[in-house]
Amino acid sequence: MNRKEFFKVSAAASLASLLSPLSAYAEKFESEGKKVKVAVIGCGSVSTQYFPHISKCPYVEIVACCDIKPDRAQKAAKQYNIPKWYKHIDDMLSGSKFDLMLTLTDMQVHGELNRKALMAGRNVWSEKPLANSYKEGKELYDLATSKGLRIWGAPAVVNSPQFAFMAEQINKGTLGNLACASLP
Repeated sequence: MNRKEFFKVSAAASLASLLSPLSAYAEKFESEGKKVKVAVIGCGSVSTQYFPHISKCPYVEIVACCDIKPDRAQKAAKQYNIPKWYKHIDDMLSGSKFDLMLTLTDMQVHGELNRKALMAGRNVWSEKPLANSYKEGKELYDLATSKGLRIWGAPAVVNSPQFAFMAEQINKGTLGNLACASLP
């Protein structure tokens, strides 16, 4: 499997895993005859794997999108019939009513953006990583819990065939004692 094929397969698996943990959450809305109102932050390359699927999901209504490059947010809004687009998270949080923020931005800002959404009373689904440290992730989890909200982290990388293979080899000791590893 080449890199391009891997990304296609892992994107499909990621999206399947996205809908699975959210299904119980979505059932609450479905039982009331409502859809989960979703706002997406980050309309770059990762979003091209999410938008086509979530826009067709019968449990979801995408109500807003946001990107620091406004042309990307505007393009996504037009392509997927999203009523509002924003260039800043603060504008999106104050301007649109939604239940769940889907974080697809540069991973270095995930913790900051996820915190803002939780503080604004929104549930969060975040592409990996959820935060930039264990401490920050725990703080986000505790914040969500204290506010009666939920926060999910996308498990796609952890579940990918390549990472499963690497974990298996490390656990078997095939590579010896590792002190550090890096991906190209």
